[in-house]
Amino acid sequence: MNKIRYKWFLLAVIALLLQTSCDKYLNVQPKGFRLLNTLEDFELWLESEFLQSQVPIELDYLGDTRDNHLLANPPAMGRDWLYTWQPQVNEDPTATPVLWAHLYKVIYYYNTVILEVESASTGTLQQKLALKAEAQIGRAFTYLQLVNLYGKQYNPATASQDLAVPFVVTNDLNAQTPNRSTVEEIYNYIIDDLTEALPHLPKNNDSNRFRGSVAAAYSILARTYLYMGKHSLAATNAQLALNNGPSAIVDYSTMANASFVPQLKRRGDAIYGRYSSGRGASAFATTEFLKSYNTQDKRLNFYHSIVPVMPQLGGYVFAVRGQVMYWPGGIIMPPATAVYPNVGTSVAEMRLILAEAAAFDNNLPEACNQLHEVRKCRFAPAAYTRFDSNDQEEVITTVLKERRFEFPFNGMRWFDMRRLAAIGRMESVNRIDKNGEVAATLEPDSPRYTLQIPVQVMEFNPHWEQNP
Repeated sequence: MNKIRYKWFLLAVIALLLQTSCDKYLNVQPKGFRLLNTLEDFELWLESEFLQSQVPIELDYLGDTRDNHLLANPPAMGRDWLYTWQPQVNEDPTATPVLWAHLYKVIYYYNTVILEVESASTGTLQQKLALKAEAQIGRAFTYLQLVNLYGKQYNPATASQDLAVPFVVTNDLNAQTPNRSTVEEIYNYIIDDLTEALPHLPKNNDSNRFRGSVAAAYSILARTYLYMGKHSLAATNAQLALNNGPSAIVDYSTMANASFVPQLKRRGDAIYGRYSSGRGASAFATTEFLKSYNTQDKRLNFYHSIVPVMPQLGGYVFAVRGQVMYWPGGIIMPPATAVYPNVGTSVAEMRLILAEAAAFDNNLPEACNQLHEVRKCRFAPAAYTRFDSNDQEEVITTVLKERRFEFPFNGMRWFDMRRLAAIGRMESVNRIDKNGEVAATLEPDSPRYTLQIPVQVMEFNPHWEQNP
């Protein structure tokens, strides 16, 4: 009975989500309608706009960089519940489960390629295995988000017991519902997918950064090991990503504004290109975060503006909440030509992983060198001062701050908060309502760092253990 109910629930979710897209193949319904046939069909499936924009914008609602100066108290059900870390996002049993449904739709796309591409009517075996490998790294990338939403932060002492999410490897809705895998099992699946994909991946994705490559697999492995707290392995794979792909960062230092940043499809420092599902959506940053920038930092100048949109921020006082807005396409660019940030993996991320690993290993010259490779590209030459220090704590703190400056709304801050909270490097985070009162507080040891399974999913899987 549970299997049947889950089948129809999942079918309804997939059908609803597929109907809302406009990609060429989104009328392909699960089992029973038009199926993918040629190698070109699978190529177009992997190049769908949905997969290019597969990272949920809702991830940014969880992080401490975002502000909501209009927040009601108590908060309204939906994104405000997510923003204030409520146990559930929406208690309506008929609602689509935010984050969960989106990410498992992504898994469905990749599983379709993994399972069926070798039966394509055209193409060589090598071409088919390359597409399968691309789907494997895409699936790994997606499960890395899922395990860091619904499973506890990786802890080698408890990961084999801590429950995470079901590892779905089929696109057949008649298949038996998987139980929740453990955190350790999901991480093993992620590493296995990436490792198995490596021999079959293209050597580069220079012509289309949204596609897979050897460097892309290594970059996702680097992020995976970073989230596991395994700095040495993270650094090894970050360096392999740089050795096998792009290694230079797009340099803002001589640019007048963000219009000179290349489009993501061929952006030189994108390793695995991905957009947010809300890639054009603006956001407000907290005044505390805005004040932490060096006022000469071009990331502040390029992407933040007084509302309404103005080319300059002025005195950088940031005294009023809701006055300065983050514009992901750049503050002087019309939407038609906006150049959106990469929420996939990048050269800058690999450099910062190398810097963090070196800093925690007390190799401070190397940490500062890697930090320099990023920071020198974010300031005009006359305004840039290299950072150097012999104080390990100062270097670690500076590297971690740089990650926030580089990735303010890239869907990554929540995952950084989780891993930092686990090692005692996160303070309490408050959500402030429209009246300046504290509406919610996230303590460093809060169970809210692990999201509950949505009630809409639990309804069809009542035997599952719910997260606290």
